[in-house]
Amino acid sequence: MDIRVDARALQSELNLALGIVESKATIPILSNLLLKAEGDHVELAATDLEVTLRTRCPAEVVSPGGITVPARKFGSIVRAFATSDAPLSLKTTAEGKLFLQPVGGRQEYHLQTLPEEDYPTLLDAGGAQQLKIPTSVFKRCISEVLVSVGMEDNRFSVRGGLLILEPDQLTMVSTDSHRLTYSQWNGPLAVEKPLRVLIPRKTLTEFLKLEDADGVTLAFRDNHIFLEMGRRFLYSRLMDTTFPAYEKVLPAESDKKAVLSRTELLERLKRVSMVAESKTRAVSVAFDPAGTLEVMVRNQETGDEGREYLTSETYEGEAIGIVFNVDYLIDFLTVSDAEKIIMAMKDPYYQVLFQPLRGEAESIHKYVVMPLRFD
Repeated sequence: MDIRVDARALQSELNLALGIVESKATIPILSNLLLKAEGDHVELAATDLEVTLRTRCPAEVVSPGGITVPARKFGSIVRAFATSDAPLSLKTTAEGKLFLQPVGGRQEYHLQTLPEEDYPTLLDAGGAQQLKIPTSVFKRCISEVLVSVGMEDNRFSVRGGLLILEPDQLTMVSTDSHRLTYSQWNGPLAVEKPLRVLIPRKTLTEFLKLEDADGVTLAFRDNHIFLEMGRRFLYSRLMDTTFPAYEKVLPAESDKKAVLSRTELLERLKRVSMVAESKTRAVSVAFDPAGTLEVMVRNQETGDEGREYLTSETYEGEAIGIVFNVDYLIDFLTVSDAEKIIMAMKDPYYQVLFQPLRGEAESIHKYVVMPLRFD
């Protein structure tokens, strides 16, 4: 392999690939990136055997070929040269090392490599049916559900997002047992029958890093999901975990409703969160019949207190006070882009529904949070 490549362009693709590589891979080859030069580009591949990214960078290919290099070491060296206008020369030596040098420069680096043949076999979607989704739609749904994707796998917490594809809508759902997010987009999809798949957290997180394109192409084959966007190709295994019956968690009746300014509520919650207990992160949210909201934190560990007030745009119902984990509320308000949000409540111990106030013709976003209980 012998190529010339712009260091800044290469670094941009490396930043994406490095998110896939595990910092402490148990198999040595998984700490490496696969570089494969052909035609007018060099392809980079990174995998942890569960999630794989393949991306391309334009290059002058003097001699095609492939090699694997230590991911983080190679990434650091390329980053160090990215401020220079000179392209980088990358080529393999007779000893099997990767020689790296800025064109016209005297700097020289030789990196130990492993052969291309040792790298895990890369997959493609083959002849699987493909469907295209607007990138902005898919990214918005993923951003909304990621806040409640579980960190642990148990009966009610799932480390992934449920994707439901139907001919006329796309739905994503996630839960960590303390909260649940439901995100839906209404629009035509090229699917013949409903499809339900569970996508791992890491796959969703890495997809959000990819730059926007005209659309994302999805395909499913052999228990894998394949996502292609521009010159980037991301695929991963699907999870076989059973997703809880989320429909039962969505509140059916709420006799107390408030419409609030999202930014004003977020500002107040961020301030009081600075004195919240580190363990419970408890915040009390109390409405009086006139709709005045009191946001209060009392830290039993330190004796600190914080209290803020906010007037509801509208309020229906009697007085009520509910205790939440303040971080759960901040997560929702941060990811939402609506000017106003609706808060629907029943009693202090019943799940509360938060929704952005927007037209539901195209999209629905529901965020359900369980109150904290100290009995």
